[in-house]
Amino acid sequence: MLWQHIRYWITQISSSSQPAVEQGCDLPEAISPERPVAEVISFWRYHAELSVYTPLSHLHKDGQERRHNPANLQLVSNPDQSHGAWIAYRADGFIAFSELSQGQIDNLIAEAGAEREQKLRFLIRFREIFESKVLHVDQKLMQIYALADKPEFAKPWQSVQANNFPDNVFIADLTKLKGIGSQKALLLWTAGLRTPAMVQAASDQDLLAIRGIGPKLITRIRAQTAA
Repeated sequence: MLWQHIRYWITQISSSSQPAVEQGCDLPEAISPERPVAEVISFWRYHAELSVYTPLSHLHKDGQERRHNPANLQLVSNPDQSHGAWIAYRADGFIAFSELSQGQIDNLIAEAGAEREQKLRFLIRFREIFESKVLHVDQKLMQIYALADKPEFAKPWQSVQANNFPDNVFIADLTKLKGIGSQKALLLWTAGLRTPAMVQAASDQDLLAIRGIGPKLITRIRAQTAA
């Protein structure tokens, strides 16, 4: 219940000697002046980045707790470097905001809200389908599009549509092949080669027909382990 923790903390600020937080004011500015000097840390809780690119293993780890400072503690203000963050909590169960930078607080606020759990469930189901080792890519796409018909996933589905979902996730997966950037990945996808394994299994003739792919790149692709 991250949004409840943030609301509680802001309430504590508004009841202090500083002027009350006015409705409609800029939230980061409102919470900055009264940040506690120090807080006793009781445990760390993992907050997965709610993205279609976040692996299933990280989504399943969301909400896990540790009593000791995790060795792989990541800053939530650097989402490109990780798929989540270990956030410090106090003994009363509220976030230790004194341990966070303003950038981290802003990111936590952006992900807070009553719809977070709904989006997390949607992303877990999506990644279960996407990461399946049994389903063919066409079966995956059919099952993913079927999620749009589920009432509980209506809002999460709308929230991911801006970036050509779900094609964008499959195209990004093709860039795992060395020498394949986003432009070549899009060309491969358009040509019907929709997974790294399909690219490696394609004939030289089919690959050479794709702009920007020559004999040297084909040799490099074939030398890699299929995903």
